[in-house]
Amino acid sequence: MSQPLQQRNTRSLLTWLPLVMLAGSLFFYLILMGHIRHMKHQQLQLKQNNAWAAYIHDTIHIPARLPGEYQITPGTLRADSAADSANLAFLMQAHQLNGQSYIVTTYISAKEYRHLLIKAGLAEATIFIVLLIAIVIVNRSASRRLWTPFYTTMNTIRGYDIRQSKPLSLDTATDVEEFDRLNRTLLDLIDNVDQAYRNQKQFTENASHELQTPLAIIRSKVELLIEGPGLNEDSAQLLQEITEANERLSQMNKNLLLLTRIESGQFPESTPINLSQLLERLTHYFRDYYENEVAKTTVTVQPNVRITANPALTEIMVNNLLRNAYIHNIPGGWVDVRLTPTALIIKNSGPAIEGDPERLFDRFRKGRVDNRTTGLGLALVRQIAQLYHYNIRYSFRDEVHELEVSFH
Repeated sequence: MSQPLQQRNTRSLLTWLPLVMLAGSLFFYLILMGHIRHMKHQQLQLKQNNAWAAYIHDTIHIPARLPGEYQITPGTLRADSAADSANLAFLMQAHQLNGQSYIVTTYISAKEYRHLLIKAGLAEATIFIVLLIAIVIVNRSASRRLWTPFYTTMNTIRGYDIRQSKPLSLDTATDVEEFDRLNRTLLDLIDNVDQAYRNQKQFTENASHELQTPLAIIRSKVELLIEGPGLNEDSAQLLQEITEANERLSQMNKNLLLLTRIESGQFPESTPINLSQLLERLTHYFRDYYENEVAKTTVTVQPNVRITANPALTEIMVNNLLRNAYIHNIPGGWVDVRLTPTALIIKNSGPAIEGDPERLFDRFRKGRVDNRTTGLGLALVRQIAQLYHYNIRYSFRDEVHELEVSFH
């Protein structure tokens, strides 16, 4: 799962910085222990020197033993000996006086050094924890300030709609070279995309407009041929097929032009629409028109269901959904139409579609090879639904097709 860069940076910091601080703490502990050991030895050695110097200066009045400080006893010692206990540290060294060997043992309290070590460790841990928290806070604050131009750019791009033909304004002087280059690159890219979009839209509009004239001429010439004398049955059949192909081409041309207009945002006006009345009128028309092909039509419409949209686009969307249910049916099949305040649900009998159901709403995509359709009906439905933020869901189960348009 992807994470924000700032969060990843903080997590990396919290992962590695404590390890670095722990290594630094161990190094500091070893250095401190070595220094304390050196201090103990120096203090014990100083006591050794002072005690022995005082003893040999006045062996009569200087006691040979001072509890907790030193002890001088006759004897031999091969090498210096030092040791620590829980509360005491001592050093034993051999000395010579008048040909006699003596062992001088000096003592110091180890408790103060242990307390020093504990206090230094606590101080170090406190400093490191405060330092870690401070570094994380400063890093997050600095990162937030550093990445502000990036988030500003993202929010600006997110609100950009190419169909509105509004220029995109990005700051190219953010005081961060990388973000300045990013914004300049994005501006160049969007300019190119916008130019390509305008060229494509203009081409589609021009092509659709120019096609209307030859299509009308073909229609009129075919009508003249049909009405002319000497028309036999074979010629009439051919002219009928030409007429149907011309009508499909004309309808395809209108649909492409309509898709272009929807993408260009040329249907801004929205008014309250009584969807219940519209659906009842259209289902009555389709039921009568396809009564010889579809045996049963069930209509369940809740009264006074209203939506706010463009009336022409809403009628096109409902018309295409109903037409799709009747055309892609089986002889003697059925259609079930239901309308609630939240959704329009249309079910119909029929064989499974050919190809990927996920691409059913693509342009020129047909559920079956059928010369009666242009493959643009459901593409128009999806385009209109996206315009008004409706959700479309298609499913097929047990030879039943179901299309649902959710308004909320």
